Amino acid sequence: MCSSGPLGPLTRTAFAHHCKGMGKGQKNLGLMPKRARFIAVVGCVLSFLLVSGFACSKTQSGQTTVTIDSTSFHPGNLVVTKGTLVTFINNDTQPHTATAVGAFDSGPIAPNGGRWTWVASLVGTFQYHSLIQPTMAGTITVIEATPTSY
Repeated sequence: MCSSGPLGPLTRTAFAHHCKGMGKGQKNLGLMPKRARFIAVVGCVLSFLLVSGFACSKTQSGQTTVTIDSTSFHPGNLVVTKGTLVTFINNDTQPHTATAVGAFDSGPIAPNGGRWTWVASLVGTFQYHSLIQPTMAGTITVIEATPTSY
């Protein structure tokens, strides 16, 4: 049997609509399950995006590599913790540099596997490029290391 609930008596039409399809002992399963499903799906999607966002923006520490090909640095944008060793490897057939004015300058890095390593000892964001091919550019952001546990 259906009652009018805490909001007071229902009109005959509203009562009939409210109780439509309900048998003895059943609850109104109309809108609430859809809303609950929607909230659950949105919650799952947001949780996934949050977790994958952290995974995609992972800060490098210890050591990392930037490769150089004929047209670009890979990765082009990098976030590392202070003290990280950043090694540039030139996979092109021509020499290149990794130059951030006032922060670092590799000088010519030999082609076909030449390497140069920079210690990220300064906190900040450094835009660098190749002096040999200035359209090749990248960014390294150095942040303070944070404790992983207390």
